[in-house]
Amino acid sequence: MKSKTIGILVCGLLIATCILPVCGVESVDNKINDSSLTLKQIHKDTISTDGTEYWALLVAVGVYLNHPEMDRPSMLVEVEDLYNSLLSSENWESSHIQKITGENANNANIISGLRWLAKMDDGDDIALVYITTHGGFLPIDIPPRDEADGKDELLVPYEGFDDSTKDIWDDELIFLLNLLESKGVCVIIDSCYSGGFNDRSFIKGIDKPIGRVVTKVKHLVDRYYYALWMEDFSKDVSGNSRVVLMSCGEEELSYGSYFSGYIADGLRGNADSNKDKVCSAEEVFNYARPRVEQLGMQHPTILDLYAGDLPLTGEIT
Repeated sequence: MKSKTIGILVCGLLIATCILPVCGVESVDNKINDSSLTLKQIHKDTISTDGTEYWALLVAVGVYLNHPEMDRPSMLVEVEDLYNSLLSSENWESSHIQKITGENANNANIISGLRWLAKMDDGDDIALVYITTHGGFLPIDIPPRDEADGKDELLVPYEGFDDSTKDIWDDELIFLLNLLESKGVCVIIDSCYSGGFNDRSFIKGIDKPIGRVVTKVKHLVDRYYYALWMEDFSKDVSGNSRVVLMSCGEEELSYGSYFSGYIADGLRGNADSNKDKVCSAEEVFNYARPRVEQLGMQHPTILDLYAGDLPLTGEIT
């Protein structure tokens, strides 16, 4: 995707992750500045823990600093549709959903959004994390050494193509997801191929692809790297009581934002296959998958580690 010349001080970044201000929350800023308090200590002092609450972080980058050729406007359209779909259900309140889009979807705000989610949820809750942007690889495996291929996966924030040190790598995302205490967590990743994996750095020695043969070779190599990314990333973000919905299969490309569109449509009640007035993550996936597959370009993938069905929306109002 990009030529990476990264000298990352991992400890420093993790420390920075822990001290970044939380966006979208005004009433507890003073307590956040007290480094002696953990996220959950802050949470218990400020948030009611009675009953199941539904919390969501919706991230759609869609535009990229100084790289308009990488822009994907459909991401910004579909995140609004998803947001409205959630609010059409009795389970969701606008105050329980943080939406980060476009120029605001920079590294600091995305990390702060994940920390906000971790601060708000407790063990009785359901959490949803939706991220749509470009994806790729770091050229190294940042400690902990946990990648068989020696490369961590990454997601690109607003400034990521301009400054590769701002990319959010998988271990960083896992660390933040592991702060969640929710009894069920749904992670939805809609990362498109087009633009994210057609970088020349994947094929050394080819500066200007010319002719069908070179173009075909480049296409196949890009598909190979995307397959590796999908396989590794889905495994990395998995966890107990977690359902991960991915926009395509391990050996495919992902096109447009079709997957997100059908997820949102399913959440409006169209995915309720058993007519119990609840749309689960599994039902929504089963609704979206065949419709995306009909397009003939990709096959969405699910990793389900939640016992039973993970409820996302209740009766539609």
